[in-house]
Amino acid sequence: MKVEFEKKAIEDVSADAVVLPCMKKRVPSWVLEELKEAGVEDDFDGSKETAYLLPVPKKPYKRIMLIGIGDEKKGKLEDFRLAGGRAQKAASKGGLKSCALWINEQMDLPTGKAVQAFVEGFLLRGLKLDIYKTEEKNEKKEVEKLVVVSEEDFSRFVKEAVVLAESQNYVRRLDLEPSNVLTPQKMADEALVLAKKHGMDCRVYSLGELEQKGMGGIISVGKGSAKPPVLVRMAYNEGKDLPHIALVGKAVTFDSGGISLKPGKGMASMKYDKSGALVLMGVMRALAELRAPVKATLVFGAVENMPDGNATNPGDVVKSFSGKTIEIINTDAEGRVCLADAVAYAATKKPELIMDVATLTGAANIVLGKQGICMMGTEQGVLDLFEKCGNETYERVWPLPTWEEYSDMIKSDIADVKNLGSEQGEAGTITAGMFIKEFTSGLPWVHLDIASVDLMENPNAYLPKGPSARGVRLITSFVREWAQKRGK
Repeated sequence: MKVEFEKKAIEDVSADAVVLPCMKKRVPSWVLEELKEAGVEDDFDGSKETAYLLPVPKKPYKRIMLIGIGDEKKGKLEDFRLAGGRAQKAASKGGLKSCALWINEQMDLPTGKAVQAFVEGFLLRGLKLDIYKTEEKNEKKEVEKLVVVSEEDFSRFVKEAVVLAESQNYVRRLDLEPSNVLTPQKMADEALVLAKKHGMDCRVYSLGELEQKGMGGIISVGKGSAKPPVLVRMAYNEGKDLPHIALVGKAVTFDSGGISLKPGKGMASMKYDKSGALVLMGVMRALAELRAPVKATLVFGAVENMPDGNATNPGDVVKSFSGKTIEIINTDAEGRVCLADAVAYAATKKPELIMDVATLTGAANIVLGKQGICMMGTEQGVLDLFEKCGNETYERVWPLPTWEEYSDMIKSDIADVKNLGSEQGEAGTITAGMFIKEFTSGLPWVHLDIASVDLMENPNAYLPKGPSARGVRLITSFVREWAQKRGK
């Protein structure tokens, strides 16, 4: 979909429909006149989650699409994102090819940010996720163009919305791919294509090279699969004197649980266990598109966790890249074992902050449900900034403690650490994070467990059922603000 900004008056707009988000009982007077002329002035008042399509044959635009935002006193930017999703759905259903967005009223919320949120919602809703369906169906016309029109200059907000939404859609589209398509090697290939397109350096390390480096964690997880694991390192602004952040993602292209086999019910969704690394690929794309003044290094070990005669057994001990030994208590706690090697490798690049992102624990659902991301970290300023960015992007986070007693729970009797804190699941999300912390070389660290938000099981207006790629906008916003605060 083509998205543009044009600085012009509303009467100069030419489109299939002008889209007007309206606060409750704050419908513009010229729109009220149109409603009265059509004899439907009581049909729309701006109440939340309402929409109304009004034909206006005397105008250069053919229709006015009114989208209710709700009570201004309770309004938030997320309401505009939701409105964007509803508008896209209505436009697509109505066969509209072009829409013009007009937001030009005074309100407590910043107008530019409201424009950005609306465009994000519109673009996110527009992504097709039924790509493998082959049956013939009545194809609806898709919206081809969205023009944001205003007498104020909102071009910067429109550009940011397009970059962020398209980066999130890029991740959603890849996350949808099954494990027979997006294998560990194919995931590495995608990283190479992304890096080349955006002028970033990228290196893929083969199984033989992982063995030479002593990456026993990643190797142990992939031993049961016929598809060998790889390590990917991608660098943005490498060599520049800029604030340096290392981004480390979990990239398990399919997680059967290994010898500690998962139940069959729900196992098909384990193709989404690569979401953490994909989200960070989306972040790297967004940073490059926005030319963010930051140095970012992305690291992930792409691997498939399967059971066979060569697979790692519970009770085995493996040696990680850092030299620390890991007792494998449960082979289904594999993500943290891969991250141990990737985080330790990232630490050798001497970043100012290490961030890891992973669909790490089912326990994250118990902690926050589907509404937020579990967060842990070593620096309060970083956690505070993440919370601020989470509220702004509505990809919200909540900090969990890193008390010393949780480290005691992952001590092994026969190795340095064990990969499971408690067989009963006690503090499962926290002990998983504390395990990763063991491999950060004492560098500042923040951990995001996105297991509870990577899939939309209860769709909203702009994210239908399927992979959500939530975290792209949050992390991009955080990295930019973090770099600005640490600017060199």
